[in-house]
Amino acid sequence: MATLRAAGCRVLALCLLLGGFGAGWVEAARLEARVVDDASGAPLAARVAVTDSLGRFVDVDGTGAHVEYLGKRWCYVDGSFSLAVPAGGAALEIRRGFETLPVTATLAGGTSDGTVEKTFRLRRWIDMAGKGYANGDIHAHLPVPKEAHPQMRAEDLNALTLLYLPDTEAPIATNAYFTGKLDTNSTPGCEIYVGQEIQEWQMGHLSLMGLTTLVPGYPRCGGSLEHWRAFPQWDLMRALRATRAQGGTIFWPHIASLPGKELPIALALGLVDGVELITWSDPTQLPNHWNPWEDSGYSQAEFPIMRSMDLYYQFLNAGFRLPIGAGTDKLDEQIPLGSNRTYARVTGPATYASWLEAVKAGRGFVTNGPILEFEVAGSKPGDVVEFEGTRQVKARVTARSILPINTVDIIMNGRKVGHKTVPLLRDDPPAAGIYKLEVETTVELTGSAWLAARVVDHPDLLNRVLPRGLSVFAHTSPVYFLQDGRKVREEPSIAYLQKYVQGVLHWLDTNPDFALKEDRRDARQAAEEALEFYRNL
Repeated sequence: MATLRAAGCRVLALCLLLGGFGAGWVEAARLEARVVDDASGAPLAARVAVTDSLGRFVDVDGTGAHVEYLGKRWCYVDGSFSLAVPAGGAALEIRRGFETLPVTATLAGGTSDGTVEKTFRLRRWIDMAGKGYANGDIHAHLPVPKEAHPQMRAEDLNALTLLYLPDTEAPIATNAYFTGKLDTNSTPGCEIYVGQEIQEWQMGHLSLMGLTTLVPGYPRCGGSLEHWRAFPQWDLMRALRATRAQGGTIFWPHIASLPGKELPIALALGLVDGVELITWSDPTQLPNHWNPWEDSGYSQAEFPIMRSMDLYYQFLNAGFRLPIGAGTDKLDEQIPLGSNRTYARVTGPATYASWLEAVKAGRGFVTNGPILEFEVAGSKPGDVVEFEGTRQVKARVTARSILPINTVDIIMNGRKVGHKTVPLLRDDPPAAGIYKLEVETTVELTGSAWLAARVVDHPDLLNRVLPRGLSVFAHTSPVYFLQDGRKVREEPSIAYLQKYVQGVLHWLDTNPDFALKEDRRDARQAAEEALEFYRNL
């Protein structure tokens, strides 16, 4: 028993490191458990991970859906669960989204056939809905709506965009559920909409939401991805304009330098509502799709590849008021719905429509764990403030998280103006289970500026705890301060975007293979219009 108790303590210590609270020892051959809200006593959907003394996954009785997260395999449960406790004991952990404290317990295998009934109470450490926020996953492909709805409840997720994915070889199950309206599996506070993703390995990907009909003409992904896929190109301008014509919303996922060749072009033509700063890849790491840059005609010294986060700053510095979104790009069990999500301040009831409208307005932040509260002189993300002359403003961010955090920044026009880094003592988590960092700074505004706040993992942290090697990350949309009503204008960023479009034109001159002859012509025309736009800024 001493060995088991030591092993259990090691597992419990790991759970505490990740923000959990111990719920004590339970000794039984079987466990019959309830999961309830600590404040109301109402049953709660959640996910449960059980591992035996050797670290092996233990399934709960009768469960269906599973997911991988934080190095564990989880079962989704709806208010209750039961399991046979291994003779050698087990460690149990229960989680529900970002606003609820995890609960951990060590299960000691009983020596009899006895059953213990246990109620696990989950306590919400912050109530973002009470502060006027709804949260959602802007980009997922699976599971289908009927299966997604209970997982959303378990993840405390209000809104979900599932994306139809055209592929003539391997269509996904979600494709059968597009209706052009809210999915029938939706319930108040937990709503699902099926939109469409168009994939083009060179031009970029599109997340299309609020469609009444699917955008035709893109039967499969286009372009090439290094050496293992080679398809004719598609021009995205047709899809962008068709979405605009039916009043749809356009977000650009997987942003990076040149794998999304048409992103700065579409922005210049007013055809993008926002960008997804977190989807599959880490926004603080360099992109993994290099060959489009090599076809730009520039050396890397002339036109450097940028991380997604830094590329986003170039668009803001060129004067675009560009909100951010986040999604999981979920296609299998390797990531939970909502583990990358967007919080946004809604107007009126929290519905899918009000959440998406708030995301488009930039009234919030993206996160895979930390909760950000950010104000500049009383204004919040999405606000636009005009001023004359010069102005001094105080900016303040508070970051709190059940996942370990150690660095928080305030950014103005792409540069840090407030910063705090603390040692991350993974073996000594906060007593209350919540990591907290605050930064306050005063800045002098001598021209138009945008300000935002972010949480990033320190680059020395090599052991990532999140799926796909993602760092713990959060970032607000900006607050905009416009001197005499003028847009932000940073010349180096404008010059960078000019080179970006010139690189696209250079690539088009190499006569890449397009599925439609007119697509190359139309892509060139759009690029030339965009280049003129940037030259006139």
